[in-house]
Amino acid sequence: MCFYNLLKKSVLWIIVLPVLVMSCTPSPPLPDPEPIPDTYANGLFILNEGLFQQNNSTLSYYNYKDGTFTANIFLDVNHRGLGDVGNDLQRYGSKLYIVVNNSNIVEVVDVNTVKSLKTINLPQKQPRYIAFLDGKAYISCFDGDVVRVDTASLEVEATVHSGLNPDGICVCNGKLYVSNSGGLNYPNYGNTVSVIDPASFTVTKTITVAINPTRIKSWQNRYVYLVSNGNYGDVPYTFQKIDAQSDELVKTYDLEVLNFEIYQNLAYIYTYDYSTMTSAWIKILNLETDQVEKEQFISDGTQLKTPYGIKVNPLNGDVYITDAGTFTTNGDVYCFDQNGNKKFSFEAGLNPSAMTFR
Repeated sequence: MCFYNLLKKSVLWIIVLPVLVMSCTPSPPLPDPEPIPDTYANGLFILNEGLFQQNNSTLSYYNYKDGTFTANIFLDVNHRGLGDVGNDLQRYGSKLYIVVNNSNIVEVVDVNTVKSLKTINLPQKQPRYIAFLDGKAYISCFDGDVVRVDTASLEVEATVHSGLNPDGICVCNGKLYVSNSGGLNYPNYGNTVSVIDPASFTVTKTITVAINPTRIKSWQNRYVYLVSNGNYGDVPYTFQKIDAQSDELVKTYDLEVLNFEIYQNLAYIYTYDYSTMTSAWIKILNLETDQVEKEQFISDGTQLKTPYGIKVNPLNGDVYITDAGTFTTNGDVYCFDQNGNKKFSFEAGLNPSAMTFR
């Protein structure tokens, strides 16, 4: 009996001992995860509109560390064209959103690789601009609607009617502000900005502004600044301010502004006269004092023919301005320091307009 018990114990140790040895032996380290390519980590993406009905919109990339330029990275990576009339380019998280107006799509690409993740089709909606809030993308569309897209699934969730040909869109004080331009309803342009509550996704207020409202941006989550394009004749461009607390128009500036960009407490504003094909000025407006701080931003004599887009590098304050030239040949991008001195320029694509940084 004792021999039998001893035999059982011996057999048990033979079974258990390798397990104990294995449990005490450190596991080999797991291999490092495959790194995500980050080819486009230090530069500027440029959306070139192309020409209407020519299907020649392109996405370019400028590396501001080594000065290299890639003319058509979307085509290079995805082996197909981008579409007809690229209108807006924004980054949200790890994705770039490219609004292509006349193709009725929003192209979503990985910001690290520029590989297409999804083409969001918006048939007959003519998308214009895009804004983001709490994991949702909001797209203004010339058909009258604002479309909500979930940025995880990239699926269209809902639409709400905003007004006559919605154009610009921004987020301020937890609300959406949409400029209803009426741009396709000449000569009876729109003159309202819709305030949309994202939670209920309904229009809660309509603010009357100058006719043909277009570009719209927020500042300090308190104010919304707005350009109205007038009628391109006897009604000039107008620059306005909306208080996002009261949702009231609180100021109309004596400035004929066509486009602008906000950086810290400054607005870089410019105008362009389409009748004479000249740019009159690029000014700096101090948003804290509501006073023009600099009458002419460019201080070194650099001449721009047709300013078409503007963006400020948030890391160093450099101001990038696109020049569309004659609208029929490749345009240029100019980089200026904060004192208005040109740092460099390069040729981009056809009608470069929207830009965003990595």
